[in-house]
This record gives sequence, C-alpha cells and structure tokens, in this order.
Amino acid sequence: MTVQVFCYPEDALLTGSGPLCELAAGLGAGAIAVAVRYHPARRWFARHGVVRHSPPGITYFRPSEERYGRLRPREIAGDAEIAALRDLREEAARHGLAFHAWTVTLHDDPVVAACPELAARTLDDTPTIHALCPSHPDVVEYAAALVADLCEQLSPDVVELESALYAAWDPSYVVSLELAPLSGAARALAGQCFCAACVRLIERLGHDPARLRDQALAGEGIDTLRSVRAAGVRPVIEATAAAAREHGAAVRPLVFDDPLMAALQGAGPDAFEAADAVGLGCGVLSGDALSERFGGLAELAGDHPLLASLNWSPNRPGEVFAADVRAVIEAGAADIALYNLSLVPESALPDLAEAARAAAASG
Repeated sequence: MTVQVFCYPEDALLTGSGPLCELAAGLGAGAIAVAVRYHPARRWFARHGVVRHSPPGITYFRPSEERYGRLRPREIAGDAEIAALRDLREEAARHGLAFHAWTVTLHDDPVVAACPELAARTLDDTPTIHALCPSHPDVVEYAAALVADLCEQLSPDVVELESALYAAWDPSYVVSLELAPLSGAARALAGQCFCAACVRLIERLGHDPARLRDQALAGEGIDTLRSVRAAGVRPVIEATAAAAREHGAAVRPLVFDDPLMAALQGAGPDAFEAADAVGLGCGVLSGDALSERFGGLAELAGDHPLLASLNWSPNRPGEVFAADVRAVIEAGAADIALYNLSLVPESALPDLAEAARAAAASG
C-alpha cells in the first residue's frame, strides 16, 4: 500500500524541494506525483497565500528535439520551474519517496493549434481547441515520444497518464456556458468524435460510421461506441507503456468522471491491458456516492491494481477523510492518492496525515 500526494513544481520553489519532500514524508506519503506537464489553471497555493497560473500545455522539462516527429510540446516552463522539478526529483530519492511523473498527455491547446486537423471533435462535428484525437497515428506516436522523453530526463518510477483517453464533454479547465446543461447519456455522448481518423477506425472495426453517429445523436449505440473508443485508446496505452518500460518506469492511466463518461472516452479492460495499474479519480465524493463511483470505475480497470485518488476539502475533516480511505481500500484500492499537497492550507495537513495513517493501517 503506497500513499502518494499530488503536487506542482512551483511548490518546490515556494517551499523548497527538500522541505517539500520532508513534509510529504512526514505526512506518511511514500511517493510524490509531480506535474511535469499540465493544463491551464489558476492555482491558489494556500499554504503560501499566492496564485500561480499554468498556461495551456505547460511542460516543466525542456523537450529533446530528436524525440518528436510532427507533434511536440510548445509551451515550456521557465528556467526556475525546470530547475525546481529536477531538484525535486533528486530530493525525492534522498527522502525515500518514489517519484511519479504526473503527465497531462493529449490535452494541449498550442499543439492542437499547430495541427488543428488532429483535434478531437464534439458530436456536432465542431473541433475542440484543447484535445488531440487518439484515433490519429501521429497522436499515438506523440504520446509515446512524450513519455519516452520525460522518462529519459526524469527517471520516474511511475508515469501517471492524465488525458490519455478520448476527450470528454467538459474537462474542468474548459468553461462551458450552458443554460440547459446536458446530463446523463446526452452529456457523455456530446463529446463523441467522428473525425476522419475515427471514421477509419470505426470502419476497420466493422461498423457503419454514419449509422453510428446517427445513433449517438439519438442517444443510442452506447455499447458499440464503448468498444470503438476502447479500441482507439488501446494503442495509446500500449505505446506509452512500451516507452516507459524501456526506461524502467510503470504506466498508470488516470480515469476521471462518472463510469459512463469514462467508458465513452475509451476506458475499459481491453484498452488498459498494457498498463501496469489504473488510477480512479473520486474527487470529493464521500460515503455511498464514493463507493458507487469507485465501484463503477473499477469495472473499467479490469484486473489491474487500483489507485483511488481522493481530494481534501474543508467539508472532509480528517476523520471523514480517513473513513473514506478505508472504504475504498476495502472496495479494492491497492494505493491511495491525496489531492493536493500544493493546494491545501496549513490547517489541512493533519487531515492528510490522518488519511495516510488510515491507509497504512488498512494496507
């Protein structure tokens, strides 16, 4: 049983790489999962009382030119952040912490802008501005190159693959203006891509793309779409896993949202066969809602070891946090991730420690 904490390279600048690792270890963590690529966000570092923005596609290491083909990271962090990540990698080893490279993979506005023909689309055929479609071979190649590059430079123990699936309708960093919000199956289907590469994949799998799209527009065809998306995700997981293993690292795709949305993004046992483990994001859900979400997502992971990721919140004091940790472990979680060491206030640290102790006692 490993407890990991998520954090950002900027926290290493604010706290110091050594003190940050000392803090994580003191809370009971055995690993730190550090953002090495990230999506756009305004982040409130509550322990320091400062805001830090991350631009779209921010990459906290300098990409190796020879690694990439048509696609490559374009938004590179400053020298201070890059140095902080490298220092954090070294300090993690000194403090006995495993180092996990938390990697936003296929969501990158500048990369999509450079190759808009590779963008994922919504069901009405509108291209997204933030997501690459994994049906394109160039996108699979890019994901593998990205993992190989970061593994060569940072030697992570685990690559935590975020956004390695098909695009969902509404990732947290896309502002959606809806006066009549979509819900349920309609929400899950609205993000379905039928770009040219998806059409070729659907035909190769023996289905009629036009008919399947019509079914999706009518709220139908969910089982077929699930199998199609899983078939499209599988090459991404295989390629990234192979790239990581060449450098002695494991790969763990992260799955968020409700089970139906996740399944229609391609999450499933067949898609994840090459992965070493699967991470299930449960956010601030608690009690019965947490159990339902974890159980539904666990069915998509197959027989892989499961990481349960739980968020601290002011409404989740230590005893509740600990109870929720025990519940997901009883339901089958092999590891626990606590979100997010960089964002919690000082007053929340005892709650994280209590959750970590519950995991240690259960494991």
